[in-house]
Amino acid sequence: MHDLPGPSSPSTATVGRVVGRIGTPEPSAQGGTRAGRPRQLPSLTGLRFAAAGGVVYTHSSLMINPHLARTLGPEVWVGASSVSLFFILSGYVLTHSARPTDTARAFWRRRAAKILPNHVLTWCVVMAALVCAGGTATHGSGWPANLSSLFLVNTWVPSQRFVSAGNPVSWSLAAEGFFYLLFPLLLPYVERLSRRGLLIGAGGAIAVVWTCPALYEFVLNPGGPSFPGYWSLYMLPVTRLPEFVLGMMLARISMTGMRIPRIGVLPAALGVISTIVVNAAFLPHSFLYAASTVIPLATLVHATAELDLRGRKSLLRTPVLVFLGEISYAVYLVHFMVLGLLYLSLTGHGWSNLAVVLAGLPVVLLTSWLLYAGVERPCVRRFSVSRRARPRAATA
Repeated sequence: MHDLPGPSSPSTATVGRVVGRIGTPEPSAQGGTRAGRPRQLPSLTGLRFAAAGGVVYTHSSLMINPHLARTLGPEVWVGASSVSLFFILSGYVLTHSARPTDTARAFWRRRAAKILPNHVLTWCVVMAALVCAGGTATHGSGWPANLSSLFLVNTWVPSQRFVSAGNPVSWSLAAEGFFYLLFPLLLPYVERLSRRGLLIGAGGAIAVVWTCPALYEFVLNPGGPSFPGYWSLYMLPVTRLPEFVLGMMLARISMTGMRIPRIGVLPAALGVISTIVVNAAFLPHSFLYAASTVIPLATLVHATAELDLRGRKSLLRTPVLVFLGEISYAVYLVHFMVLGLLYLSLTGHGWSNLAVVLAGLPVVLLTSWLLYAGVERPCVRRFSVSRRARPRAATA
């Protein structure tokens, strides 16, 4: 505990010590402890596949009926809500599984080993496809934008050419990368919060998620939807940070054993679906990127985690769904690319859009499994721990 920052404003030296160690080994007076709690939450792994499936559903629906891109019905907002679910899940899982003696460097190394190999490979495939399609396609976004996508900084640029560069779905990785950079600094402060502080923090995160679209809708741009609004509310990493922090708060609330009203997974899931359907008809678009579903999604994450923490039966913990959850990151990265390539190849031979999607979904799953088994899993095993640290890890 001696190397953690005190309650006052951190000095430069204190911040350095926080970055050196991201967890606290002992429980706080208000907090609770990780001892005796399961490190893995397989039901949340199964929920990850549901989130990836929501994104695939939206993109498949848009491919089958491109008119949905103009009407912006519930089919579109399923994908947006699934991205929000990913961000909340990420904060929850990383906080729950944080290692008490971990360092920021070790944490960042594991995240890089998990995220970057799949990202780099799929980016290379997209670039190769563009080159094969001809020089004009290559210059669609331009090499500066495509390279910014490779280095996961493209969503910091308010340009449609940049945010859609490279593998278009990888924009969310830029936000995740930003979260990972901040996590070692945020965790000690979140861990030190009292139970009341955690509730206030969670409520504050939700309030910020709602304040951003309200400020944009009624103050900055009352004229209606625009690309700057879409970018600033949906893709700008700093705007999505409150959802990640909310996930961290939820994990700590659970770890303290705080008693809050329990809602089952099924009612929580139905709450998410009904919110998407109802709010899509009544709320302005700016609220639908994250604000309208943030409370139902947080409830769903908490309810799902409680199934594992309390040892209850869980459909999401079945081997099939856990496996699909394991390959969900690969599914997220490859689905748009695979379906797009099949669309370009098959529609010219008389295939309908629906037939392309139905034929493409099994290919997406197969490609995702190959990417997971051949790239993601081996790279995680090989690069998550440095050579110098491997003997200590094996002894532990």
